[in-house]
Amino acid sequence: MTAKSKKYLLSGVVIVLFVLLLVFELGQNKIFGNMEHGDTIYSIATRLLGGLACLIFICSFSAKNILSFKTGFKSFLIFLPCMAIAINNFPFVTYFSGEAYIDSDVTTVMLYAILCFCVGFFEEMAFRGCIFTVILQRRKNRWIDVFVSIVISSLIFGVIHLVNIFAGAGIGAVILQVGYSFLIGGMCSIILIKTRNIWYCVVLHAVYNFAGGVVPQCGGGTIWNASEIALTSIVAVIVATYVIALLVKITPAEIERLWDNNVKNKEENNGAKYADI
Repeated sequence: MTAKSKKYLLSGVVIVLFVLLLVFELGQNKIFGNMEHGDTIYSIATRLLGGLACLIFICSFSAKNILSFKTGFKSFLIFLPCMAIAINNFPFVTYFSGEAYIDSDVTTVMLYAILCFCVGFFEEMAFRGCIFTVILQRRKNRWIDVFVSIVISSLIFGVIHLVNIFAGAGIGAVILQVGYSFLIGGMCSIILIKTRNIWYCVVLHAVYNFAGGVVPQCGGGTIWNASEIALTSIVAVIVATYVIALLVKITPAEIERLWDNNVKNKEENNGAKYADI
């Protein structure tokens, strides 16, 4: 199959996926209305289709190197400290003190976990895999350009959450969501550059959403108290310091490796710095 034929085929698959999305959207009540957990299954299906469409776009037009699972143990070690933010989004203090609880059945919790993965898959493929890499490809010659690319894509990711106001969420809660979405988006962008592996971003995003949402969605009680706020603040400061250190150490070679498999890990590349850091 020629490269041109392959692009036509992939474009056709994207069209089919978007047609399915349209069918699910217009026929949501008829298709999912009578199902048990129909709303959750609808959300899973649409996010999965959207994520697949974005994945195909990345394969065809963007930095397809980021889809590789084989990026080495060093990349895993770079990613691992950021998981502290995701895991700590669960209210450990109030849960183990009995102030928060999970009382839904196993099926409900499992479906919510699958939904969180699909949301993470779709949003990372869309915002980091498509939007961020497209912006970065045009602004990668200087460190400040890389920084601005991270800020712009993270700002888009944060602002898009304003649509939750129309879904009935309170203005205060939505503004808070916009803020932490911006920060999580920035962290995922940096992890993507340093590891060249978007699947780490998907896992980080999915775990963050599940840990923060499983109690209010599948249970109830008190989420925040003084001890929980203190623990979250400590973890946030430690991880933020680590991520900022990763940001200032980004090299030109790391950016190029998102697109070019032939960039070598030479000492001069690894040690190279942008002139305007």
